[in-house]
Amino acid sequence: MNKKLLFLSITILFGVFNGCNDAQYPEDIWEPDDQGNATPVITMISPSDSAFSGSDVITITGENFSENMDDILVYFNSELGELLSVSKTEIILSPPSLISDSVLIKVAIKGAFLFGEYDRYYKLYPRMIKYGNFDPYEESLWGLEVDNDENVYVGLFIHPEGDIERLRPPNAERDSSFLHSVLPTPSSMRIGPGNDMYYLDSFYPYIVKHNLSSGGPSFAAVPGNIADLDFDMNGNLYCGGSGNAIYTVQTDLTSVTSADYSDINISTIRVYDNYVYVAGTQSAGNADGSDFVGIWRNQIISPEGALGEKELRVDWQEVSNTSSKISCFTFDETGKIYISSNDETGILTIDIDSNSTLLYPKIISGPITKMTWGAGNYLYLNNKGSSNGIYRLELSVQGAPYYGRP
Repeated sequence: MNKKLLFLSITILFGVFNGCNDAQYPEDIWEPDDQGNATPVITMISPSDSAFSGSDVITITGENFSENMDDILVYFNSELGELLSVSKTEIILSPPSLISDSVLIKVAIKGAFLFGEYDRYYKLYPRMIKYGNFDPYEESLWGLEVDNDENVYVGLFIHPEGDIERLRPPNAERDSSFLHSVLPTPSSMRIGPGNDMYYLDSFYPYIVKHNLSSGGPSFAAVPGNIADLDFDMNGNLYCGGSGNAIYTVQTDLTSVTSADYSDINISTIRVYDNYVYVAGTQSAGNADGSDFVGIWRNQIISPEGALGEKELRVDWQEVSNTSSKISCFTFDETGKIYISSNDETGILTIDIDSNSTLLYPKIISGPITKMTWGAGNYLYLNNKGSSNGIYRLELSVQGAPYYGRP
């Protein structure tokens, strides 16, 4: 048996060596003298030690990169970053949606045999966190408001009377017995003068005022169903909904019709820079007979809340290239509009020059039904999608003023 094995081994070796001399045998793929392209070198990363996951912009400075994006891969541990621009000495990119305090950043260049590695571990923090331990299956979340102390108020649907809970910062500690709503679905809420919470249920033509520290609720009817509300700098409260009008409400809950919105179902209202902005759907407003979705505005022309004629500000179908309907919008301190809809788009922003872009699409998806700024640079979201819940988004700007907050 040993002789047979020895003979077989010699035969195989002979065949191998003989094959190397065979003219029909393929040439070696490996080039023993090929040194490859120069190894990439990372000399600096900005920010130097940490960034927001899936949303920040990171600049890698170094040597031996490439001017061709197809030649470059940047790894954050095992996940790839999104390249934005490249040169031989600089790579600008967005990190992946990875949360970790020990990320190894490596640059791979086509043709180079070795990675370029950053000389320390990098940290990727979450820009958006889930806020409040609400059960996404058992609890139905609607209205959303924040006070100047960063307490977050959430309206919950409970039949026959809803609840308004308070989440205390910084850990969103729940105060589940804060306010018992006289309406089953506190779907929109605003804090107003005198530290009163004003809220409504979009199925009813009523507005409710409830003091946050003492006293019981009071309520009054308005001329039509209302879906949203907001205050101006003079303490006037504006409401609108399926009643095809904007109503101005005083602190004693008396109301008047202040702007005609015939055939327009208003979904949300926001006061900014002496205008009342409303988003809504105009029945058969397009030339082809389909509904038109947009944002209109009316100038505030008196301290008592009288309004001028409406003018169109945003053609939603044109800007978003979708057939969705606007569910909520707000402004930041620069005048940029943040808009969400009833699809999975997330948040689309429009700046004062009418440039539009999606806000952090790797981490934000929809539908988002409410968004409200806190006292600083946190934007709070009520997400009704697969990741159902209240979220806190950290931004680099603050919100425009909410005039009702005392």
